[in-house]
Amino acid sequence: MYKMESFTKKALIKLEDEGLIKNFSISVYKNNKKLSFFEEFETKKKFFIFSAGKPIIAAVIWKLHDMGKLSFDDEISKFWPEFGKNNKDSITIKNVLTHTSGVSLTTDLPDSDYTELNRIYRWLENFQAESKPGERIAYHEVTYGWILGEIIERITQKSFEEAFIELVKIPLGLKEIEFYTKNINNLPQEVINHDSSKLPTIPTIFKLFSINKVPLISGTCITRSEDLAKFYDEVINNKTWISKSTKDEILKVHAKGLDYNDKMKFVKLGLGIRFDSDIFFEKEIDSSDSSFGHTGMVSSIGWASIEKNISVSICNNLLLSSALNRYRLNVISTAIKKDLNTI
Repeated sequence: MYKMESFTKKALIKLEDEGLIKNFSISVYKNNKKLSFFEEFETKKKFFIFSAGKPIIAAVIWKLHDMGKLSFDDEISKFWPEFGKNNKDSITIKNVLTHTSGVSLTTDLPDSDYTELNRIYRWLENFQAESKPGERIAYHEVTYGWILGEIIERITQKSFEEAFIELVKIPLGLKEIEFYTKNINNLPQEVINHDSSKLPTIPTIFKLFSINKVPLISGTCITRSEDLAKFYDEVINNKTWISKSTKDEILKVHAKGLDYNDKMKFVKLGLGIRFDSDIFFEKEIDSSDSSFGHTGMVSSIGWASIEKNISVSICNNLLLSSALNRYRLNVISTAIKKDLNTI
């Protein structure tokens, strides 16, 4: 089944033996071409990729910036005046992209409101910011997608999904990325909960997502691994979709420091992307600001190295603890990099 010489094969067998992987799919691009070497690890099935879809949401903002429809430094209240209430008028789009807006926690949002975007937006408008914009990094788990999605809809006068298709999906040739289920007879891989996971309700919640009952733009990205890897390949290699100046702005560090919502881990952030994660850029192999990506809760990930012109995606459906999640991704990414050095 697997290539005998493959480090990736050995890594996957190890994880299977440890009970840390179920259904998965891996895709790799190098020098703007998909590598057939890794196709034996790829499936055409779709997966929820959770927050690994955040850069794809950001890509709509990137394109609108490149078109002159907005600036990353624009205040959100310029497009959404009601958002500026309670001293939030100085929060910028860049603050959300870098998780420094001070609008990150949803602990006081009633569970019943998660099913209705209008109630979510009223809640955001009345939100009392946790900190001043730019003051500290605090990961925007779900507010990220809600805020950026509303900005996109107000500027384009289209639904987020319509804007995404027009501005990102079609131009970049992404065939199977979406933010809601279009065919309930072709659902994404079911999310499975491992004994180590402390999020027992997530599989049930994502069953509701899969039938479009909960609008959660930050977490409901659905894709094949091939399209996720292609997205990163296009960001690196496509020279016509956005200008070099816009790309340079996206792919530089705009915020770095301790993340108050992620156990005070040190992070470096671009505009919707992360640099130098110890999950996918192991310090002993490759650590530089020209490598970037984003993980998702179930251990899905997309990452790319500009220097080496490599784009990688790993999708799987077994929800682990945070520690095991990071271990699994590191094992797979390390193996992929070793294989890339041999082919």
